[in-house]
Amino acid sequence: MSENMKNNDEKIIALKENEEKNPIKKRELIKTLIIIFLAAMLLLTFFSNTIMNRSLPEITTETTSSGKLTERVRGSGMIMSNQTYEVTIDSVRVIEKINIKSGQKVKKDDVLFTVTVGSSAELREAETALDSMMLQYQTALLSEPVDYSSENQAIKNAREDLNQAIARRDQAYNNQANIEQAQNQYLNDKQELSILTAKQGKLSAAISAIDSDNYSAAPPEYTGNLPVLYGAYADADAEYNTAYGLYSKAVEEGTDEAVVNTAKADADAKMTVRDDAKRAYDDEKIFIRSDLAVQLADLEYQITDISGRITQYESNSQGGGMSYEDCVADVRMKERALEELMIALQKAQKTDNINNQISNLNLEAQKKAIDKQKEKIAELKEKTTATEIKSKYDGIVNAVNVQPDDSTTPGVPLALIDIAEEGYTVEITVDSDKVKKIKTGVKAELVNNFSGKAEAVLQKIKNDTTAGSRSKILEFSVTGDVESGTFVELSIPCGSASYDAIVPKSAVYQDKDGSFVLKVRSKSSPFGNRYYAERVMVEVLASDETSSAVQGGISRGDSLITAASKPVSAGDQVRMKDK
Repeated sequence: MSENMKNNDEKIIALKENEEKNPIKKRELIKTLIIIFLAAMLLLTFFSNTIMNRSLPEITTETTSSGKLTERVRGSGMIMSNQTYEVTIDSVRVIEKINIKSGQKVKKDDVLFTVTVGSSAELREAETALDSMMLQYQTALLSEPVDYSSENQAIKNAREDLNQAIARRDQAYNNQANIEQAQNQYLNDKQELSILTAKQGKLSAAISAIDSDNYSAAPPEYTGNLPVLYGAYADADAEYNTAYGLYSKAVEEGTDEAVVNTAKADADAKMTVRDDAKRAYDDEKIFIRSDLAVQLADLEYQITDISGRITQYESNSQGGGMSYEDCVADVRMKERALEELMIALQKAQKTDNINNQISNLNLEAQKKAIDKQKEKIAELKEKTTATEIKSKYDGIVNAVNVQPDDSTTPGVPLALIDIAEEGYTVEITVDSDKVKKIKTGVKAELVNNFSGKAEAVLQKIKNDTTAGSRSKILEFSVTGDVESGTFVELSIPCGSASYDAIVPKSAVYQDKDGSFVLKVRSKSSPFGNRYYAERVMVEVLASDETSSAVQGGISRGDSLITAASKPVSAGDQVRMKDK
């Protein structure tokens, strides 16, 4: 019994020890579960923030600076020689050898071409000319009898015209007051019709451009911002088609579902952008076309009304549409015409004898010309040696217009040589607003002149005479290592100034409200800084090729958005690009 009691006591002690340990295990288990829960929450929070950041637009920024900026205007044109020498020959020859090529420098008296008589084409032409001269001479020997019937008929007709003009003058005198009033109205109507017709043409062209979505030849004053909206729609449509193609390809190739979903989301987003762009374009198109159609209908009504008045005046006006003064002048003109015809007839009759003598002298001159032509033919038959064509000036060969074995044509240039010492000229067309700060005498930079041995100086500022143009033509004198016919791009300085805010051109955006920039604004959070786009309206003061000087709600050191992985609007959260 004592042994059994001892075993029972040991079991009781063991049970008590286990009971004392169980609460400790429970607390440790609860602590472990809490730690695991907190770690899981932290991981989920971290990854959700990372996923959110990856979905935000990734932006590239540049910092606002201050300092000097030189405003520039760009334009391009073709370099033209101020004076070009045409190499010609006054006879028909065959090109035996060509000693020059385009762009080659030549000196005075350098041999340019070697020519020969060749197939005697000039000789044949000379013989043909002789036959023609002989025919003319033999024809001139035939004399016609003197006949004045046409002169007498002309005098009769002139007398009848004079009588009719006198009748119109008398009729116009009796209705002079009414004629003057009607004529003034007629002249005003003609002027107004011309203006309205021109405007009608522009309206019709604008409507046609809208209907065909082709604004290349449309008057910009009537199409508004339709070309810009249509371009935005076309770009958005192209981006959507590209995105949809990628999505379709991913589906066809069985790409990972996440990639397919991403491609579909991108395509859907670009479809929305495209649809919005099309809707904006269609709405503006309907509005502008309706307005133009109303203007055109009203204009056509005015044109019909004015045309009717003009037609009525021209059919009913007294004096054949002429004022009394015009009728008087017409009578005077016809009197003088009659007198001149009568004097001419008398003079013709008096000079017939002299003309006969002149005819004889002409026959003699033709006979002498025939003899000289025969001598020329004889000389051509003797010419068999080659002839060298030499340059008359120093210069640069602009063009060679013949090939070996070609036959020359008298007066047609064999080559064109630019006389280098006379210099070169290039003209560019720029907007009138940009010319205000440009002065004659300024030196322009030749952007694509890689040799660096040329200089362009502004000589003249001229108006562009193209109909409807609001541009100016800048004429530059170009010196140095250049060639005629070469296109060059000029960068023209318009003056320098210091500005408090200078930003990249890519940071300045434009909409219907004006120019603006997107400034990056940071906001602290438990997980770090968050960045947002803030719209700031600015005024562009000056620009060069890469930068713009602005004024507005920005200052030196502000970070501005210059590019983004997708469209960004004011207030959007963005993600800074890793550097």
